[in-house]
Amino acid sequence: METLDQSLYPAIFRRKSTRNYAEGPIPDEKLAALRAFLSQAVPLLPAERVAFEIQPHKGGAMKIAAYANHEAAAYLNLAFLLQQADLFLQQGGLGALWNATVRASKKECEGLDYVISLLFGTAKGSNARHSTEFTRKRREEIADKPEHPVVEAVRLAPSARNRQPWYLVCGESRIDFYCKKGGFLENTVLRGLNWIDMGIAVCHAALALQQGGHTPAAEIRQDAPDKDGFLYMLTLNY
Repeated sequence: METLDQSLYPAIFRRKSTRNYAEGPIPDEKLAALRAFLSQAVPLLPAERVAFEIQPHKGGAMKIAAYANHEAAAYLNLAFLLQQADLFLQQGGLGALWNATVRASKKECEGLDYVISLLFGTAKGSNARHSTEFTRKRREEIADKPEHPVVEAVRLAPSARNRQPWYLVCGESRIDFYCKKGGFLENTVLRGLNWIDMGIAVCHAALALQQGGHTPAAEIRQDAPDKDGFLYMLTLNY
């Protein structure tokens, strides 16, 4: 894996989902910086195709519309890339919000289907939060080794309906990522959101590994052990 922009790492611990945006246009220089960042963001799985397009939304907000194939690996890669943009926006003083219900300006882009949007704009109020304001599971609930340095970064990752479906099995120089099985709705209609949640979590983990001086590499293992109540998704070797 190429090196991610390590200046994004501090934003993990203060990012905030922004739902209210100020009126007025986003400065041109910030839009230009975002376009440049998206063109250089590091993929998780380079073989997976993805397309991003900055589109108008409403009021003072805009959106990054994301397009990909409807497969788990493609969604993991899309979310890994788009979470880098989320953190970049936070670092640049803008607010952002993952939104799976908003429509894009077009259903397809570069032969790929629309998947999800990241809304962004100038936040009404603060675009950051204190560490005590996160409502998240305890480390012991999401990892077999809660003391592992990446666990806190993953714990703070955003997820659909704040489900936090991830579980980390931390081996020697390897972390296996598992997604919690849900009911019928989560395993059918919302399955794609689980994949996106996992890609976001992997992004936070990769940044944390880099912060510790490691070089993570993604792998989808064929020999990953089963875990009761969970589905194996991906491994980061380091």
